[in-house]
Amino acid sequence: MNIFYLFIGTYISVAYICPAENRSLADLTLPESPGHTTAAIHADSSKWTADFLELQKAITTGNKSALKSFIDFPIKNKGNEIWYIADSRLVMEIDPKEIKPFTEADYDKYFSSIFAMDLRKTFEKLDAEEFFRTGKSTGPEIEVVKGSKSKLKAIYDKGRKKITLSLFSTGKDFSAYAIMYEFDIMPDQKIKFRQVYLSE
Repeated sequence: MNIFYLFIGTYISVAYICPAENRSLADLTLPESPGHTTAAIHADSSKWTADFLELQKAITTGNKSALKSFIDFPIKNKGNEIWYIADSRLVMEIDPKEIKPFTEADYDKYFSSIFAMDLRKTFEKLDAEEFFRTGKSTGPEIEVVKGSKSKLKAIYDKGRKKITLSLFSTGKDFSAYAIMYEFDIMPDQKIKFRQVYLSE
């Protein structure tokens, strides 16, 4: 697994400067969230849609301060995967079995790695109205940086009160991968970032 994290970290930090083929991400999908109907999603989402739009604005504009209102520090990410996305060199140093808290100071230092440009640009293209109406939406596949293709899929799990943003990316000679950003909808209908993890 450490080799996979090193591979992903290298791709995130280096591959964007290399030319790549325009390969499709159409075959990358997430399982549908069970038990949500269009009517139920639309009725329930009206309570947190405003916060979601503020979240979208904070991420797409790269507003580090505004995004902090969606995070409770320190972040205790399962498997410490937030650290591996922040800096791939930490893969061999941090034990995934013992959670290392990700502090506000760490957030300030690694913000651009965790909430990178491909997430910002693909989130900007996401159809929020469709997401509110149906509980899911997939944005268009775009080239954020020359040599890569990315798209974002959002899913709302009504039963678990969770929102998952899945960033799918690929490039020349690299297997496609996904980075999942998981958020909780709190009892007061505020949205809170919980963790980020990788999928092969």
